[in-house]
Amino acid sequence: MRESNKYANDIISVLCEAGESGLPVRKIALHVYNTCNTLFTPVHIDDIYNCVRQWLNANSQSYDSLVCRCDKRGYYKINTSSQAAQQLMLEFSDDNSEPSLQEEPQNIEPEMGFLFDDML
Repeated sequence: MRESNKYANDIISVLCEAGESGLPVRKIALHVYNTCNTLFTPVHIDDIYNCVRQWLNANSQSYDSLVCRCDKRGYYKINTSSQAAQQLMLEFSDDNSEPSLQEEPQNIEPEMGFLFDDML
């Protein structure tokens, strides 16, 4: 497995969250660095930056590539006209099915009494 493929899922998820405006390579690399760097597996930001840059460059060459360059120099975004990107957008949107904060919490009554109810 090539070194740049190691971070592919992290790069794609960051770009999916970025939307149509895209992100510069350094910000994508910083997000991937924050995701991958732990106490037990430290990584260097320069290594991540080079891997992210290589992956973005390799996966933005053709018209139907997963990512594409934005109008600004050094910015990348998900290529929404790509069939592979459309499928990924569906998969990532299914993963984000968390309940919203605006929903009212349900009032759940305990089925059994409290531990010391009988003593009173």
